[in-house]
Amino acid sequence: MAATVRKSDIDKAIANVCAKIIREPMLYFSEADVQQIIVQSLNELKALAVTVATSVTKGAGSDGKYRTTLVHREYGAGDSRRWDVVIFDPEDAKQTDSTNLMRNQKYLPVQFAFEIGTEKTSDAAAHLASDLAKLDASKVTDTGYIIHIFRDTTSGPTGTLTRQNTEDKIKRMFTDVFKSSAEKVPDRVRVLAILLRTGHNRTKMRGKCEIFDLKTREWKKININRPNDIREAALQQLR
Repeated sequence: MAATVRKSDIDKAIANVCAKIIREPMLYFSEADVQQIIVQSLNELKALAVTVATSVTKGAGSDGKYRTTLVHREYGAGDSRRWDVVIFDPEDAKQTDSTNLMRNQKYLPVQFAFEIGTEKTSDAAAHLASDLAKLDASKVTDTGYIIHIFRDTTSGPTGTLTRQNTEDKIKRMFTDVFKSSAEKVPDRVRVLAILLRTGHNRTKMRGKCEIFDLKTREWKKININRPNDIREAALQQLR
């Protein structure tokens, strides 16, 4: 019998992913890369490294049932929308009666859902609003996660016009977006927003990463050479 995954295990897996990306930001090129890294990490959890038998038979008169995993990407969230990554409760997965992973021609409820964004999002405010709307739906039975990462690849040093223009852009397109949206986050949703200044030629590692603290509505600097500090800062936002 498949065990139901614990939220605390998911939180640790996501915190480990964040520490990995923060220390090596070139691990991802696109949102799809981040999805892949997250899915790989989730599938390493014992409770999720399984398949469960659905209600879909393998053929007429067959007693055999098709099996499915508990972690999926691009799953239907209704109204022509899709979640980036989802985790099914095993009991819901067992009731699947369609090869499209549906029940009674409707998408299954999901236990956990993840929405992911990167600096390549053209409109971070609209993207965040859309993510919040999807994760606030009644179909997420436990927790929704929003994970947005913005890489500043500009190499201009502090004090230059290039650097100032970049900082103004980051504030307008990313950091202020999360500050202004903090009060709109439902209780069941966890937000992990990360700013990485990968291109900045500063020598201090502490200024190259900031994580948004939803409670204080502040961006807090994290030393990228201290993975334990990164993980703990991420866990504080996920608990």
